[in-house]
Amino acid sequence: MEKALFFFYNIFLLCLFPLFFVALILFSLTKNKKSQGFFYKLFPFAYHGFKNNARENGIWIHAVSLGEIRASVNFIELIRGNSERKIILSSTTKTGYDFAKNLYKNKDDILIFYFPYDFYFSVKSILRHITPALFISIETEIWPNLFNMLNKKNIPIAVINARISDKSYKNYLNFSFFFKHVFKKIDTVLCISENYRKKFASLGVYPENIHITGNMKFDLNVELISGGIKEKSDKLKRIFSCGKIIAAGSTHEGEENMILNIAILLSKSFKEDRIFLFIAPRHPERFEEVYNFVAKTGIKIYRLSSVYSADFNSDYCKPSEPETIVILVDIIGELLTVYSICDAAFVGGSMVNSGGHNLLEPLIFGKPVIFGKYVQNFLEIAEEITETKSGLSVNSSDELYDALASYLYDVKASAIAGKNGLELISRNKGSSQLNFSYLSGYLTRE
Repeated sequence: MEKALFFFYNIFLLCLFPLFFVALILFSLTKNKKSQGFFYKLFPFAYHGFKNNARENGIWIHAVSLGEIRASVNFIELIRGNSERKIILSSTTKTGYDFAKNLYKNKDDILIFYFPYDFYFSVKSILRHITPALFISIETEIWPNLFNMLNKKNIPIAVINARISDKSYKNYLNFSFFFKHVFKKIDTVLCISENYRKKFASLGVYPENIHITGNMKFDLNVELISGGIKEKSDKLKRIFSCGKIIAAGSTHEGEENMILNIAILLSKSFKEDRIFLFIAPRHPERFEEVYNFVAKTGIKIYRLSSVYSADFNSDYCKPSEPETIVILVDIIGELLTVYSICDAAFVGGSMVNSGGHNLLEPLIFGKPVIFGKYVQNFLEIAEEITETKSGLSVNSSDELYDALASYLYDVKASAIAGKNGLELISRNKGSSQLNFSYLSGYLTRE
């Protein structure tokens, strides 16, 4: 029965292939982000990095995007420091791939490539070039053909920092007649919480193979993933010393307009300082769109890349009427630096229905965090933040205004939130080490 199901799964993918291929060609011609690396994802054998780079008995770690790459950094360092095995690191998105290439550019023991599509020929191709001792998926990436082929080759499969969104969970349940065979091939699942442990068990993973180890995002290593952050932070603090700083991170369409209007209202209501609004769009392809949108409003806007290359201090701090100045964060990987200098942070993807983004990053620097109601991807973290009063959840632009006003102009409220956030981070550290301990047997065996 299982063989028949995988056969029909591959027939289904084969039927979709012509439409899929045409769509990717069109995306490529229009320079759509979905086309990034698609040729190597479809035909992994063409990737030049595999030439003269045989990877036998290495550890294959898959981190789908930038957030998962960042979450895996401490874990990867534990492997590098305690095992002789090479690291094979894959990512799906261009931002994740580019970040990893830059982070590990001088590391000969780490090979970075685009994760293949789950077409039978693509997966078979990649496994001709690499024969890992262990495959590790960060969070939850379930690929039937890959898991099936790894299982046939007796290559263990682990999912760490494991979670499943409600939407994905329902989809897996609806097609459980097929996916139960896929989930049974997973050897180890290291979950963020009890809630996810129950979900994986109900989907077919053997209960004895599931453990709760916490969230690796609490272990974020700022120094490793953001080189020279202190020097850059010090420079920005000097430049923007004469105003309040709002960091709007990972914003989506619709959120930039909202946060800009709120910043303008704040500068008019509280005439003590300028408002410096740092906007970091979630998707790099929107940098120009956001820049042009702000510029058309007549509000002063600068690019962070320009700020780093010049000294704007004399311009910003001349006496004048209170105003709002926008700095577009147009450099991937610089959001942490911005969080480190802000007075309050808003994390985007939460006022629009996108599931939210990493709410912990501002807390690492003792900064209060504000987010909307759409945080499906970070529900438990969002609950912890609100329960510990490390930040605020808001439901409207009016509530977002009130929250920002509180943290920007109430020193006590800001200090309490910052202190609580640091304590929250400290209490939950250690997931990377725990995950490494559970998988150490795979890392040391021949």
